[in-house]
Amino acid sequence: MHLASSTLPILLATLAAPAPRPLNNLVIELLETSVVPAPTGTTIDFANPRDGWVFISTTPTASPAGTVAIMLDSDPEPLHTHTAAGTIEAMRLLPAGPHRIAARGPGGAPVKLLVRAVPELVYSKFGADPHVHEYGKYDWPFLSRYVLPNLNVLLGTAAPEQGPQADQWRRRGRRWMVECGVPGLAEGETVTADQAAAYWLGHPGLTDPMLDGVVADEFYHAPADKYAAWTRALDRVRAEASPRGKRFYPYCTSIHEFPAGRAFIRAVMDAGWHLALERYLPEQRTEAQARAFIRKRIGDEIEAWDKAVPGSPAHVIICLGTFSQPPESLDVDPAVDLKVYLDMQMNLLANDPACRRLAGVMTYLSSYTDEETVRWMGRLFRHYGIEGRTEPYTSDPYALTHVANPDFEEGLNGWAVDAAAPETVAVRTIEGLSWLQGRYPKTRQGDTALCMRRSASRPNLIRQTIRDLKPGRLYSVRMYSADAGDLGRQQKHALRIRLSGAELLPHQSFQHVFPNCYSHHHGPYDQNRRAWFNYHWLVFRAAAPQALLEISDWLSPEAPGGPAGQEIAINFVQIQPYLPPDPAP
Repeated sequence: MHLASSTLPILLATLAAPAPRPLNNLVIELLETSVVPAPTGTTIDFANPRDGWVFISTTPTASPAGTVAIMLDSDPEPLHTHTAAGTIEAMRLLPAGPHRIAARGPGGAPVKLLVRAVPELVYSKFGADPHVHEYGKYDWPFLSRYVLPNLNVLLGTAAPEQGPQADQWRRRGRRWMVECGVPGLAEGETVTADQAAAYWLGHPGLTDPMLDGVVADEFYHAPADKYAAWTRALDRVRAEASPRGKRFYPYCTSIHEFPAGRAFIRAVMDAGWHLALERYLPEQRTEAQARAFIRKRIGDEIEAWDKAVPGSPAHVIICLGTFSQPPESLDVDPAVDLKVYLDMQMNLLANDPACRRLAGVMTYLSSYTDEETVRWMGRLFRHYGIEGRTEPYTSDPYALTHVANPDFEEGLNGWAVDAAAPETVAVRTIEGLSWLQGRYPKTRQGDTALCMRRSASRPNLIRQTIRDLKPGRLYSVRMYSADAGDLGRQQKHALRIRLSGAELLPHQSFQHVFPNCYSHHHGPYDQNRRAWFNYHWLVFRAAAPQALLEISDWLSPEAPGGPAGQEIAINFVQIQPYLPPDPAP
């Protein structure tokens, strides 16, 4: 994808370029004005402060009498064509320096112009549908509705069936990149510069004319001789692939901490590429702890990069972890709201002085992210990365107060218990439970669970009054369950979750059976012998500030639905505000 030329013959009524105005760390406003179209073209100049992405929107103030064409620089094809009222948006990769927009048309109503320098906004990745299949597919219509308008780089695959989407995306002036591996990465493997260069230069991301480059997975602490080989290989990749517009982005961790890693970073910078710095932050107990943790893991990290390799933040894309569903999730604490936590992370990127020169922001990974959070990140990208806002997107609190003691860390505190018989309801600690459930990184938080041993005569039942609801608002309920006596059995658990005083939305509620993540090993369970769990998801509309939540180990009041004596463990009983899908266009 070539950069647009900045030359254009002088046309009628050229307006001088205004001074760029930073809106936040990520967005610089280059132009906000109105222009009256003219048959020969009314033009206005703007200056792009750096090589990078520019967002352009145009809006006729009234329905035009004829066709209004918005031209950018010397491109013979219109950027936008207006035949009716309404806003049209585009993003283009432009070099630093002067540029010009022309509005050609019959005159009449002015056209509002908005031009902003924006960061690299990356989604990972197209084709990675959720592991919890009940959430639906993250297909092209879904992404087009909720995500794609807020992106300029899409990480996808090189599969032939995705060719039409890649072509459509690139015709919009945006980038389509794919993942590749890192030769010699595994412990004990060796690699030469020739081997690494041959692999990367032979990858479809660097050979297919429909693709714009690769994101290499991944670089972390490794022997210096491997980094020396990878760094030399980058020189060949740069020499052979860069002239064809191809780019090489490495996923990485804190590789600035050792000399060979710093040399690798400089090689990426010299090529004009970016590094995707992985920041996969688990929730923290309190808002104060969360803010301090985010500052340390992102703000302090960026400052350390700049000190170790001056200028490197301008080549860093912060890759935020959005894991929020089985089998791996950063949503480790049912007493806090992950959406608010992600908003806090984006807000720091937009406002903290350490992040002033960042190259971009990226999400990782859609297959581990529930559909609500995918949509949420689209909104955060728009709010901070395009609109240039500095205030938080949401006013919702970080702490969730709807349910007390949701992980049973305080025993039965907050819960009313109606046991079928003595000792059929108890709180236990099950070592490794939270890790096998998928909480990431490994933690003992979530190893406590309420266990109900099913009776043949009557159900065990626990209940709690849900508090602090806003009538009319939607909320989600999440819960995990396991067979405490046989984690290795794949099954759907006979459990009943009932809400009184609220409207359940059955078409948005489900119970999903899943195994432990391939990388979450504990005891006898690993990628070969799996531990099995149920993930319960419900959506309801609050009718009043309070509602009653009841959980029973009988499937219905009349029938158990499962074997007597089976001990079901439950925890992570989370209730939080739910972001509804946008109305159909």
